[in-house]
Amino acid sequence: MQLVKMAWRNIWRNKVRSLAVMTAVFLGLVAGMYSASLVEGIMQSRFENFIENQISHIQLHHPDFIRDQEVFLTVGGNLDNLQKVREIPGVNKATIRTRVQCMIASASHTGGVELYGIRPNSENETTKFARHLIDGDYLEGESSNGILIGESLAEKLKVGVGSRIVLSYQDKNNDLVSGAFIVRGIFNSGYTRYDEMTAFVFQEYLNDYLGIGEDFHELAILANDINDLENIRAELHQQFPNSVVRTWNEIEPALEVMVTSSGLFSYIFIILIMIGLAFGLLNTMLMAVFERTREIGMLMAVGMSRTKVFILIVLETIFLSLSGAVIGLFSGYLLVAWFAKHGLDLSTFSDVMYELGVDSVIYPYLNTSFPFILAIIVVATALLSAIYPAIKALSLSPIEAIRK
Repeated sequence: MQLVKMAWRNIWRNKVRSLAVMTAVFLGLVAGMYSASLVEGIMQSRFENFIENQISHIQLHHPDFIRDQEVFLTVGGNLDNLQKVREIPGVNKATIRTRVQCMIASASHTGGVELYGIRPNSENETTKFARHLIDGDYLEGESSNGILIGESLAEKLKVGVGSRIVLSYQDKNNDLVSGAFIVRGIFNSGYTRYDEMTAFVFQEYLNDYLGIGEDFHELAILANDINDLENIRAELHQQFPNSVVRTWNEIEPALEVMVTSSGLFSYIFIILIMIGLAFGLLNTMLMAVFERTREIGMLMAVGMSRTKVFILIVLETIFLSLSGAVIGLFSGYLLVAWFAKHGLDLSTFSDVMYELGVDSVIYPYLNTSFPFILAIIVVATALLSAIYPAIKALSLSPIEAIRK
């Protein structure tokens, strides 16, 4: 206990230097926590947008459809089957889609797109797709020849709401079929490439052209909890034994890498801050040891063991770092909590954010264990930083130190 009191008093003998180190620790931790939470918030926003807007948590297809994309590779289905899927424990929303590669043409441009035949109500429940409309209306009412296209595609085709476009594709018998559609609405999902290559029509209307009845190519499911996916997959295999069921990370492996790397980035950033902290502490404690050479020599001369001198230097280093760390962790937590509630408005950079597939308002997120891990890292950094100055102190000869 006496060593603890002595160590605490010693760090305040040079208030300016100690406060400078504490301030550096404080600012570093606040900046580190906020930056890490912001990165995590951006990654979560992108993940949620990608899941909700495009791939969902789970997709089901004919085993050969992903590879061949042929119209006849369907899954037999009807509204009763869809209702059974929705009753599976853990399923939040579900919808079925028809998918076909086709050519889209206007008076000024022709190109290729992936055409989705959707059930408007269940699609909007699953993906909230209607919120991305920037012009016109969503597909509502009875099945008709209305079509939704992306803003990028509309610019290429030089069309707007009410314009007439022609789609050409092969039916299940590989016969070429063409149909005229009227642009009902224009959307912007935040992914330029996706908007440029995707269009949506009524599933019933498209299925009639393709000759596939009530069959579908894709079943998309949004789960209540990401931890329930394997249980849902097992249930789907029972209902659709001749189909392949894939979870989000199997559909988009790059998305899983992105989610995993966000946590790695946070720790790399913190480690860089800790390296800076380590050099600051090392420099401060070396200066303290050199300034107190005579004092340390006298302490050893009157009977203080080298072990106690070592512990004294280590305690001073820990107190110096923890004094700033405690305030920094608390302040960083409050800062993150405030922005997690109110959000960080980046609407000024909305164009860039949309390109990244991220909402213009970011809600920072911090894992509850992160501050505790950070505290452990700070203590470990302090201990490592104290070793060299403490060894320097132990190497002093009491007689020579007193003479200095």
